[in-house]
Amino acid sequence: MKKNNTPAQVDETEIAGNPSRRRFFQLAGGIAGAGMLVASCRRTPPSTTYVGAGDIGLLNYLYILKQVTVAMYTQAIATPYYSITLSETELQIDLRDQELVHREFLKKLLGRDAVKEITTNLSLITFADKKSFLTHASILEDLSVGAMNGAIQVMSSTDYMLTLSKICSVDARHAGYIREVWKHNTFADGTILDANGLDKAIAPSLGFATLENYIETKFDISKLPTF
Repeated sequence: MKKNNTPAQVDETEIAGNPSRRRFFQLAGGIAGAGMLVASCRRTPPSTTYVGAGDIGLLNYLYILKQVTVAMYTQAIATPYYSITLSETELQIDLRDQELVHREFLKKLLGRDAVKEITTNLSLITFADKKSFLTHASILEDLSVGAMNGAIQVMSSTDYMLTLSKICSVDARHAGYIREVWKHNTFADGTILDANGLDKAIAPSLGFATLENYIETKFDISKLPTF
């Protein structure tokens, strides 16, 4: 019997229309019926975790990325950088909560095929230093946007692309905000745009290479679609 490497069809849930934390958590409760994915064959050495093939692999890739961003903002809030303002603290909480909803959405969408919680490695970030934190936050938020755009390009199913596009839009706002905190009027930094003035799409294999700098867990991505 042929293995199905795409998630079952799900009912799209509006998760990106309102940036408030209350709205995001209200929507999180409605994601519970997102469905389970068809199990895929796992042939991987015991020292690594297989992310899956096809759309399952792509969704796990995005899920891993969201685990990292949640961990980063959680640590940043617990150990804020020197001279942080009240508004910056409040907005970091908003960013964490929105990333948390994104993470949980992907986890529920994947169901039994979701990889286990990963072990992050945030040692590259000096959280007490504003420049260090904002530099790495910018890297991860830019990666989130590029990863979503890249994953959508190679997904075989269109059932959940609208929701992923909405998540991508929220991540783009996060990226713009992080730039603005660091340097005024740089929210639309052209370094992340393509020749058409659109946000770049990052190939999953390249995106994972960047992501590996922030995780200890080893992953088998040999069947991860890319371009």
